[in-house]
Amino acid sequence: MKTEVKRPILVIAGATLSVLGALWALIDPAGLVLAAAGVLLLLWHHLRPPVAATVAGTLAGAAAGLSASLWVRSEQVCCMFGYTEHRGWPYAWSERGGVADTEAEARALAQAGGWTTNGYHLAADLAFWAAAGFLIAVLAGAAWRRWRERAAR
Repeated sequence: MKTEVKRPILVIAGATLSVLGALWALIDPAGLVLAAAGVLLLLWHHLRPPVAATVAGTLAGAAAGLSASLWVRSEQVCCMFGYTEHRGWPYAWSERGGVADTEAEARALAQAGGWTTNGYHLAADLAFWAAAGFLIAVLAGAAWRRWRERAAR
């Protein structure tokens, strides 16, 4: 019996993304989003989502999610007196900090010093938000197609 794979790139990408997402989920639940995106890639031929809308949704999800994650802010004062401020979700990818003799001086140093970017966390956030946009676009496209097919009956 011979099995023909019509889109081997989608199968390879879907399997890889599913495995990486599952491994990532062992560390952080955000990996479940990547695993779900991988499963949808594996089911691509069954769902038949519109390709252009899916690509647009993936790119929009990555850009909008990354931009919106900058609103999530955490700050910490530690260790007589170190001040750090982080932005980004699910991983803080932009940060600034300062160390001084008082908390007010440490905060002023951090604010004067400017922001730094953590490239690894930025890449992880970008992957997360792109996968989230992909999930929404594929599911919305499949629902739209099913609704149109039922309306045509």
